[in-house]
Amino acid sequence: MEEEQLKSIYATDMEFEPDERRQRILEDGVVELAVSKLPYMIHAKINLPLYGNIWVMAHNEGKGYTEDFVDFVTEAIRSYLYDAHRYGKEVDLSVETRAHILAAEEYMHLANRGKDTPENRLYALSHAIYAAEGALYESSAKKLSANKRKDLKLGCNFFGYTSPNRRYAKFFKEIFDFATLPFYTYKTVPEKGKYNYDYIDHALGFLKENNITAKGHPLWFGHSEVNADWLKKLSYEELKEQARDIALHHVSSYADSVTVWDAMNEAHDWANCFELNQEQLIELTRICCDALKEANPHAVSIVNVCLPFAEYVAGRYNCYGSLPEHLRSPLAYLKKLLEEGIEFDVVGIQLYFPARDMVAVDRLLDAFKALGKPIHITEMGVNGGLRGQGVGNGRNNWSQLDMSEGTWHGGWNERTQAEWMETFYTIAAARTEIQALTWWDFKEPSFSGNGAFLYEDDNPREIFFRLKAWKEKYSL
Repeated sequence: MEEEQLKSIYATDMEFEPDERRQRILEDGVVELAVSKLPYMIHAKINLPLYGNIWVMAHNEGKGYTEDFVDFVTEAIRSYLYDAHRYGKEVDLSVETRAHILAAEEYMHLANRGKDTPENRLYALSHAIYAAEGALYESSAKKLSANKRKDLKLGCNFFGYTSPNRRYAKFFKEIFDFATLPFYTYKTVPEKGKYNYDYIDHALGFLKENNITAKGHPLWFGHSEVNADWLKKLSYEELKEQARDIALHHVSSYADSVTVWDAMNEAHDWANCFELNQEQLIELTRICCDALKEANPHAVSIVNVCLPFAEYVAGRYNCYGSLPEHLRSPLAYLKKLLEEGIEFDVVGIQLYFPARDMVAVDRLLDAFKALGKPIHITEMGVNGGLRGQGVGNGRNNWSQLDMSEGTWHGGWNERTQAEWMETFYTIAAARTEIQALTWWDFKEPSFSGNGAFLYEDDNPREIFFRLKAWKEKYSL
C-alpha cells in the first residue's frame, strides 16, 4: 500500500471508540500503533479493486484482538467472510452473494499459494466485503418483508419550499411524511429578542395540509455559519441564558404544530465555534433539553451527533474551535449525557457519504442501540456523481471531508446513489429501534454534493423513483 494509506490506520475498541493515531511506519510496511483498549479492532482507509476507496475493518470474527500483531488484510478477509456467513444463516443467499463468497475464498487460496499474493489478497477482501454486504441486505429484506414498518417515518429537510404549485412540493409529498424545518438563529433570531418565523409559518401551512410531520432543527448548533452574529459576542454565562430563552421561545411558539425537535446538534467537540469546553457542552445540552420539555412536555427531544465513526478522534482534529486534551466521540458524548442524568428521548445520528461498507455501519448501529433509546437517522446523503474533492482517486488530505468520504461499489453516480439508499434503508428499516430516516437535501445544491433528490431545475434523480418503488414494495 502507498504510505498515505498506511498513515490512515488506527485502532478502536469493539464499539468503534478510537485511540488517537500514534504510529510509526517501518521500512517493510509494518505499522506500529499505540493501542490502549483490549480487545481492539483495526481500521485502514485503502483502495480496493472493484469497490473503491473505503475504510476497512478487521475484528477477529467479532471478538477483537489482544495479541501484538495483526496481518491486516488477511484478518479483514476473515472478518468479512465471518459476517457473510453470520448474516446468511437464515436466508437463501442470492447467486450474486454466493459468487462473492466463492471468489473471496478462491482469491485467498491463490494468495496463500504465492500466486500474485498482494493483488489477490486485495481482490479476496473486495469480494468478502461484497459478500457480507449482500448477506446483510438480503437478511434485512427478509426481516422487513415479515415485519411491515408502518411506524417508520421517512423524511428530508424542507428548506426550499416556495409554493404548493411547484414540483418541489409535489414531489416531496409523494415520498415523505416527515419534514425538517430550519430554526438556525441567523434566520430565526437575527437580533437579540427579535424572532422571525416567516419561512416556518409559510412551510407549515403546506405540511399541515398534507399531514406531514414537522421537526424543528435545531435548538442549538455551535457552527459559525448558522449562528447570529450577536450571539458570538456573548460570554458563556450570557450564552447559556440566551440558549434557554431561544429554546423556550421556539418550542412554545409551535407547541401545537412542531412536536419533534433536535434539541442539540453536534456538541461532541465537533461544531464548537464558541470554543466551549466539554463540561460546558454537556451543560448546554442539559439546558436545551430541559427547556424543550418545560415549553412542551409532550415534545420529542433528539440529541443529534455527526461523524459517528469518530475518525476525527483518531486524527485529533475538529471542525473548528479549541482542542481539548482528548476529543470526545459521539458515542462517548451520549454515554456522558446518560451518566449525568440528562433527559432526552431519541438518539440522532448523521450518516453522510460514509466511507464505510454496510457491515461496518450495521455493527456501529449495534453500539448506539445499546444506549437503550430509539434512533433517528437525522441527516444522510451520498453523492449522485463525482464531487471533484473526494478521495475516490486515492488522495488522503486529512480533512474531515476527505477522511469521511469514500467511494462505494465502483464509484458514485445516480445508479450507485440510488442503490446505496435502497440498501441502507432496507437495513435500517429492519432494525425496529430506528424510527425515522431523514435524507439531506431534497434539492440541489446539497451538503453532500450532488446528493439531493432533485436537480436545481426540480427534475428528479433516479433516487426519487427508487425510494417511491421501495415504499410500495414494503407497503410503507
